[in-house]
Amino acid sequence: MPAQTAFDPFLREQQLRAESVSWDTAYVRAARPGDIPLLDLTDWLQHGRTQDLQALSRQLRIACEEVGFFSIVGHGVDRSVIEAQFEQVRQFHAQPEEAKQSVRMDRAGWPHGGMGYLPMRNTKLPARDVVNVNEAFLVKADHRITLADNQWPNPSRLPHFRAATELYARSLLALGKRLLPVFADALEMPSDFFDAAFAEPSYRLRMTHYPPVDGHEFGINPHVDTTFMTILAQDSPGLAIYSERLSQWIAAPALDNAFVVNTGELLRQWTNDRFVSTKHFATNNTGQRSRYSIPFFFNANADYVMQCISSCTDADNPPRYAPVSYAGSQAVAQGE
Repeated sequence: MPAQTAFDPFLREQQLRAESVSWDTAYVRAARPGDIPLLDLTDWLQHGRTQDLQALSRQLRIACEEVGFFSIVGHGVDRSVIEAQFEQVRQFHAQPEEAKQSVRMDRAGWPHGGMGYLPMRNTKLPARDVVNVNEAFLVKADHRITLADNQWPNPSRLPHFRAATELYARSLLALGKRLLPVFADALEMPSDFFDAAFAEPSYRLRMTHYPPVDGHEFGINPHVDTTFMTILAQDSPGLAIYSERLSQWIAAPALDNAFVVNTGELLRQWTNDRFVSTKHFATNNTGQRSRYSIPFFFNANADYVMQCISSCTDADNPPRYAPVSYAGSQAVAQGE
């Protein structure tokens, strides 16, 4: 059994990049029924009964141990909020280049990094030698940065963008917190186990435009997320995931009024490799239309130290990883 090792974020980033280059992504088949589990949150969110929680957590446990991705319906986020956000994202990316560049990520003089406009054909998020054929606008928040501290496009051009984005971010933050008892029960822990860890959660919202490409370029390069979990809205197919259960790349469908959820590196380490962190990438080679996606990267309080969950270790399965906080892992944030 591997010994527990201290977390070296720079080494882990190098490992993730090296691993991703070795993945064979040449063949992706269409998803078949059951390949990507579908969880309906309706009964749990409406009634909050123990039996509803347990039924849902059993499904989530299987999904996180065997696949790493699942879709959710009955999530409680109003369809109009999602549709309004996609419309604002399309309007943002339809702006002239100079308008987008005025809120460019990591521009000189802006006090916070990792927020704002990420131009087309970038080599960030994830950091790779081959370009990601997408452009994105990102906002983030944590215990010290609020949405008010982010860059925002000129309201004279996009008068409804900020209000729609803040509402969407609040809605996804609430959804993420509603899922925490399900994750806790799936790990045989008390339903409030994650409450303290997510009292002031860190999150990032990415609003991405994928233009049509030929079959030889990635919209976003193969990677794993560095998150606790990611909640994704997509307006059309293009996401491909690697099913650990099937040892096969699967094209994830874009289900009506559904989110796709996946677990990330930090949850994998927190659970001592019990929950998987799943390889995935995105393309847009299925037609001549642009594709848009909005992933919400959800993490614990930036300074909360995640120690191996007690249900994920025993005498024969000691902790593999030293405790680490989200802030302490941020050298690998490019994996998001």
